[in-house]
Order: sequence, then structure tokens, then C-alpha cells
Amino acid sequence: MMRYFLYICLLSILTFSCDDGDVFEVELEFDQELERCGDDESDNYVLYDTRTDPSESLTLLFPVNVSTRVYFNPDNNTGDPFDLTINGTTVTFNYRTYDGVAENLICQDIPIPGTTITNDYEAESGAIARFVSTYEDDDNDGIPSEFEGRGAQAEDGSYPDAIDTDGDGLPDYVDEDDDNDNILTSAENPNYDDTDGLENAQDTDGDGTPDYLDNDDDDDGVLTRNEDEDGDLSPLDDFDESNGVNTTPRYLDDNATDEYIQDAFIVTEFSRNVEVQVTILNANIDILSVDEIFLGTYSVPTLTLTEL
Repeated sequence: MMRYFLYICLLSILTFSCDDGDVFEVELEFDQELERCGDDESDNYVLYDTRTDPSESLTLLFPVNVSTRVYFNPDNNTGDPFDLTINGTTVTFNYRTYDGVAENLICQDIPIPGTTITNDYEAESGAIARFVSTYEDDDNDGIPSEFEGRGAQAEDGSYPDAIDTDGDGLPDYVDEDDDNDNILTSAENPNYDDTDGLENAQDTDGDGTPDYLDNDDDDDGVLTRNEDEDGDLSPLDDFDESNGVNTTPRYLDDNATDEYIQDAFIVTEFSRNVEVQVTILNANIDILSVDEIFLGTYSVPTLTLTEL
């Protein structure tokens, strides 16, 4: 309910007399889940929220440039605000009403027929659009980041105590291959669940270190990555069949001790989920003047980052 607090207190139902004597009611109770027009190669971004009963929109237009691209892919995770001054030309904030579906006009290069803008109110120059961008990284290996030794977040947004099992410079919580054995963590059966955590993780050699953190899974003295006979950077499909058909791959077979040195490592990826919260400060529009309007949150489509 806090998301609607500001609107309920300040903007729930504001009634104004328009120039023609009509009474105009404003109910700015939008869902605060923002959409965006434009991408990093466009001329402008438009962040917007709409409602259908009545048909209304809040829109924030601003140019695409080096400074504004950072809002959607921040350099750090501190949550420090970015402020952009509304100037009435290149940066605008509007409240509009429609006689049809707002989406028929917003973002459309060629408007869809059947909808027109019935009222258009623009914030005066000098208002501030404040962006606060934060992100969560995840290697999508089936283990929540907090269970991979991520540790506490520092003031600068980093995780300085994050565990890096294989010492490759990539902390476990964003490392798809935590032990650098060329087998993805998700393929080594960590078996995480909400009840038992990682208690049921596969530990082939029973040494107390689960396979996904063990670079010699069968404890035969040959590193798992060096049991890749065909050199395709995947030990999963290599079997010792010198004595007939074998369904246990070499890296889990302590009787298979031939070594095939592999200096290359698989490329891994992790995802970044960015959320951008937008607040309009000191907005002075023809029909209202408020110190603060929480416009809403925009969730950036998941970014995929690649690390060696």
C-alpha cells in the first residue's frame, strides 16, 4: 500500500475549474509499473504509465545520450540518484487524457486511428526527474546468490567478501562454473531446494566438497577438466570404454586416470536485472503543483554479460 501513499495523500482526487468553467477531476492512481519507448540507438526515451478508466497517461521524455544510457545500465550499484532537469523542450513531463486507448498514441510512429488527446498538461521548466538505478546479478545456476557466499553489500554497492572458489576473479554468485572444471554448476547437481538448502548436493567422491565446488570430482588425482578426452571443453561426454561400454563419464570414474591437459576454459555468462525508480520533483503543471510524484519503477529487460 505504500506505493500509493503519496497519491492518496496528495493527489487522490484533485478538482479544478478549467478555463471554460468545466470541473476537471484528476485521479493519479497509476500502477507505477513503467514501460519504455525507445532504446539505446533511438533519439529519445519515453518512460510512461497508463490507466484505462479513465484513459490517462503520465509520460517522461528525454534524449538518448551517454549520460542517460547509464540510467538503464548503471556503472555501479550504489543507488545514487541521477537528476535530469525538465526544460520543456528536450526533457518533458506530461499528464494527458484520451478519448480512447492511450497506447494507440504513445510510442507509435504512426498513431493508431480512433484515439485523440483530450487534455495535455505539461510540467513547467525547472522540475527535476530523479532516477535511482540498482541491479541484481545472478548466474542462473539454480542456487540463490545468498547461498553462494555473496556476503554483505558494501556502501559502494559491491560484495567485497564474496567467495570465489576457483580464484578466477568471478565470485561464485555470478560464476556459472564455480570450480572451473568446464562443467556448469547447474549440470553438477547442486540440488538446491528451499527446505534443505544445499544439503543434497551431489558429492561423488564423498570428500565433503560437493561436485559443483570440486575440481576433481572422483578424487582420482586427475582434474575434472583434464578428463576431457576429445578436447571439446565438455568432460560430460567422455567415457573410458577400454573394457567395454561404460555409462559413467571419466570425470566421475576413479578407475579412469588418463590425463588430457586442457588449458582452455568454457565461456560463462551471468544476467543482470536492473530496476530504475523515477520520481518527479517540484512539478508545476497547469492543474496541480506538488513537491514530489513517484512516477514508478521500470524493470530493464534482463542483460546478459559474458565473462571468461
